[in-house]
Amino acid sequence: MDQMVGTPVHLRQILRNIVREPVKTLVPPWSWKAAAFAAAVRGAAFFFTNLQAGRGEATKALIVEAVFAFVTGGLIGAISQQLRNAEPLWATAAVVWIGLPGMMLLAQSGVHRLAHTPHLSGGLVLSFLVSAISAAFSWYAMRHGAMLGGSQETTILHDIEVLPKILLNFLLAGPTVLASFLQTKRHG
Repeated sequence: MDQMVGTPVHLRQILRNIVREPVKTLVPPWSWKAAAFAAAVRGAAFFFTNLQAGRGEATKALIVEAVFAFVTGGLIGAISQQLRNAEPLWATAAVVWIGLPGMMLLAQSGVHRLAHTPHLSGGLVLSFLVSAISAAFSWYAMRHGAMLGGSQETTILHDIEVLPKILLNFLLAGPTVLASFLQTKRHG
């Protein structure tokens, strides 16, 4: 699927709906796929950044982060699904790339402080970067009809089939936009 699915909706309206009816808008599309991915990747990030404090501390940091990431990863996936048809595109991208991971980072910092995670800053930086990239990719994939949850859920087989092409297009999106901009600048 190369085209965005669904009718464009203004970002403000979608965010208003999420705030007014969070259970209705976020529980059905809660993304177990995004949750599992986030728990594995971000848990590993905290494990490796805390190894210098010993295996026990690293394992504790992994468990704390995996549980936290499972909840927040699924939530960010659900929000991304709600935002998949949001316009303007630039503002939605800012919410997905910076806003969602930033809010998660604040909560994550508090959770790890309560858990007395010893080497917090490295894990937080790595987790933010991973979260920003994975939220952007999930949102992009959902805009293209993959990784959906709830009543619009796509099957794992469907996702496995379409995600390689979506990933390639995602990786090429930046260079494509840059090339187009440079070409317009030369001819403009």
